[in-house]
Parts: sequence; structure tokens; C-alpha cells
Amino acid sequence: MGRTRTAATLLSLTVALGMLAGPGQALDASRTTVLVPHLSVPPEGIHGHPLWDSWHQLAPFGYQQREFLVSGVARADDGTTAPYTTRIVVFRPRSDEDFNGTVLLDWVNVTAQFENAVDILEAREMLLREGFAFVHVSAQSAGLCCTPLTPKVWDPVRYASISHPGDDYAADIFAQVASAVRAPHGVDPLGSLTVRRVLASGQSQSAHRLYDYVSSGQAARDDVFDGFLIHGGGEKTFDVPLATPVLHLLSDLEADPSPPGDDPLYRLWEVAATAHSDYFIGYQSIFGNGPRTADQPAMDRAGYDETIDAAGNYGQVPAPLHATCTAAGATMPMHYAASTALHQLDRWVRTGTAPPVTPRFTFDETTGQLAKDEHGNTRGGIRMPPVEVPVATYLTTACGLGGVTVPFTDAQVQALYPTFADYQDKMRHATDRAVRRGWLLPPDARDQMRRVCTVRERYPTGSRGRCQDYRPPSFGSA
Repeated sequence: MGRTRTAATLLSLTVALGMLAGPGQALDASRTTVLVPHLSVPPEGIHGHPLWDSWHQLAPFGYQQREFLVSGVARADDGTTAPYTTRIVVFRPRSDEDFNGTVLLDWVNVTAQFENAVDILEAREMLLREGFAFVHVSAQSAGLCCTPLTPKVWDPVRYASISHPGDDYAADIFAQVASAVRAPHGVDPLGSLTVRRVLASGQSQSAHRLYDYVSSGQAARDDVFDGFLIHGGGEKTFDVPLATPVLHLLSDLEADPSPPGDDPLYRLWEVAATAHSDYFIGYQSIFGNGPRTADQPAMDRAGYDETIDAAGNYGQVPAPLHATCTAAGATMPMHYAASTALHQLDRWVRTGTAPPVTPRFTFDETTGQLAKDEHGNTRGGIRMPPVEVPVATYLTTACGLGGVTVPFTDAQVQALYPTFADYQDKMRHATDRAVRRGWLLPPDARDQMRRVCTVRERYPTGSRGRCQDYRPPSFGSA
């Protein structure tokens, strides 16, 4: 579905629907036209920048950001309507030449009573390098008010006009944002960019909300999304035939042996030894988003590279935050899987080529729990290289939503892999397999093998060898 710029027609539809159903009245549940909300630019406010804007500078990547207030009349689950004003933060390539045509709307998570754009954080490197536009969508009321890290409290001047009628209206608000991105009238949040596809993602609580939106059939009626990443929540079967592709991404915490549905537009990915909330998210939140909320300047490119490098530690170099449970802790790189999932979902929508069917988790027949290997790590599922060739134990459900990484001692590493060359060779083969099977993108494979080089320091000088260049195989060639 391409962008339609017939603003007058859309405005007429919006006005007509508004006349048919004012606040507190019911809309036709079978409607297929989503109202297009009004977008405006917020005042500068106390801080002079949005809450949860980019913690690093975007110009080095050819990107820019802009926040908009979004106002309209939303429909609740029971069909009643109410006015609302929320906000979005749009991150976009500066030029159409650098834009891949796809916009990702992240239904940001509010479990902590403030907003956490999980999939934007997890897939950040891929989104920037592949030219996606991505949008932080404040769909739920708990993310807007009333704790210190919510917009209404953090900057009551900038966000004075925000008013959310409650989470029964969240799905329609989210759909209206998609409508404004796909076919704007008035303020265009994507500027001059030509939008060809709109994807939706949500993790944990947001995943459950997206699942309900899809499973109820509302997504099909609204017809404003081209695909969904449901991450860390939701069920494996749907109450209606799917109208658009759905990729379901799960960690150890969500594991259960029930079979998935057989809808051809559904793919299930279960990623072994990953936690519901992990180190890559936590590190960026603590050292990136944290200082930014205190009005520290956005990091330059060197600061970005340093932060991402530290956040991507998979346990190969012991660090204090490996034991910090929910704040960081579990380091199996779900961010590689999330990046691949969004890449594959976008390709599925563009070309009709579905992602590969992947192995299921393995369960202990006696306990019904996830089966573990001799290192205490999960068996089965999508196997990223660090679980195939481990240097740590990943206690992924030790803290409920979080987890802990227990790096092996130097002696344990050397007992498993007598020389660094042995470890590096095994990781190269495991990384090659993951790329060929379509689980690991080639740039992330190179990043994985770059990180392998740091393990050299855990060997005696005579056993270190040298760090070799790595060239990934063809993606999805298995």
C-alpha cells in the first residue's frame, strides 16, 4: 500500500466520520477507515528537547529527529470514542535517497511506568544502517503520566496539552499514528520521504497489546499496517486468519511447548538463552538514555560507538553489570535476532518471501521446563553463536523479566578451547551457520566476530595466536 496524498479526500472522510460519532458515541465496528489525527509541534518547554529522544547524535548517520503532538478522537474497544492528545518522536533519514521506504512504529513499553522503546533500542544499529524511519509512539497512558520520567511530569510546559483517555483507546491511537504516517494531511511527520510500508512492533506488555489488536481482527479492518513484530508476548495462535505477516519473537521467559498455528502469514522465532529484558537494552538505558533525561548533550559518534560496543558484550569479557539482574544482566545477543527479525519482516512484506521456519525450544520431558545443556544454557531454538560456543552461562529467568550472565573463568575457557585459535575457529563456524540459516545478518556477524577477538586476552601469551579477518557467507543460503 503506497502513500496517498489526496489530503482533501482524507479530510472529508475524517470530518464525516467525526460527525457520525462524537465523543462518547459508538463507531461502526466494521469500519475500514482510520481517522487521520492532527499533528502539531510542541513548545520548547523546560528542557528544550523531547523526553526519550536519541541519546546520541543522529547527523553522523544521515538522520534527524522531530517530535509531534498527535490529537484526535479515538475509538475504545467497546466502540465509544473520546478525544486525546499524545506524542510521537520521529527518527528519519534526511534524504529520500537514504530511506528504504519502511517506517517502523514502536508501541513503546510502559511496564516500568515510563516509556521504553525496546525494539528501537534492540535494532538500532540495523535501523540506521538500512535506512528505516522509526517512530517512538506513546500509545498508553502510563507512559505519559504521572511518574518523574513521564512527559507530563518531566516537562509540564512542553507536554501541557497531553491528555490520554485510557488504554482502552490505545490500539486506535496507535492505528491513527500509522494513518498519519501513511497518508498525512496538514503536517507530514516524514517530511519529503516517500513511505511505502508501515510496520508495527511491540515488546512484552506492548506485544500483548499488539497481539490483541491483530487477533481481534481490528488490524485487518484498519488496514494501515503491512506487518507486525510481536516480541516477548502474545499467543502462538490467532482468532482470525491473518491479513498481514506476523513474526513472533520469543525469549526463554515466554517458552512453552504448545504448538504454533499454521497460518501461512505467521512465523515463530524462539531464541535460545535470551532474556525477556537484556544487557543491550539496559546498558543503553543506563548510560545513554539516563544522562540524556538529565539534559546531558547527545553523545557524538565516538560516544555512540563506545556505548554500543560495551552494550554488546556477550559475556566474553566479565563486567560488573552482568550480575545486575533486571537492569542489565543477561547478555545473549537478542539484539541480533531482533534486527534480523525486522529485516526479514520487511523483506517478507516487500517481496512475499517468508522468513525461514526455525527450530523450536527443547523441553525436558519430565519437568516440562526448558531443557538445559551441560553449561546450564537453553537447548533448541534459534542458536546464536555464543550459545553454540559458550564462554558463559546465561541465567535468563533468574530475575523474572531479567537475567544474569555468569562468565566462565579463564581456566574454564581454556579447558573448553585450549587455544584462542580453537575458540575463534569454532565461533567462525557457528557464525557462518547462523548467517546461512537467515538468523544473523552479515554486518552483525562481522560485529560478533570482532567481539570474539577480545577473548584473546583470557589466554596465556603463547596461546593467543592472532585475530583473523572475517567474511560472512551469503545470508540465508542454507
